[in-house]
Amino acid sequence: MSISRESKGSIVLKIIIVLLMAVLVYVIYEPYQIQAQEEAYRSESRLRMLNIRAAQLQYIGQNGRYSSSLDSLITFIQTLPDSTRAEAFVPLTTGTFVPESLQRAPKSDRAYVLLAVDTSAIKKYLLEDPDGYGSIGSLTDDSRVNKASWED
Repeated sequence: MSISRESKGSIVLKIIIVLLMAVLVYVIYEPYQIQAQEEAYRSESRLRMLNIRAAQLQYIGQNGRYSSSLDSLITFIQTLPDSTRAEAFVPLTTGTFVPESLQRAPKSDRAYVLLAVDTSAIKKYLLEDPDGYGSIGSLTDDSRVNKASWED
């Protein structure tokens, strides 16, 4: 006599259990994926902002003031010799440095906010990320000239 044991239960209940397990795996995995994507955006945006700061330093060295426009800053970068570009600018996480990449933030594709004041004794500028990943400089605090908010 052979004894055969089969699990008892409705096929519908088995399908529901499998679906709930799939949902559980998704709910556990998704936050890590979102966090990794957010970190990639933050890193890329900050690299772009550091390159804008490097461009501003090159710009003030040649023109005696900071650029108040990203368009004019990008045009200025394009006129620099390749050797200067290689020394002054860091590569981006998505590849080599391209001057046009400095125009917009990677997450939202909105333009960075750049304001410059050259009427005071100390020339200043403020660069802000539209997605909230930080800023460089200050228009009011002389001790924050060229300092990134995440470098404190």
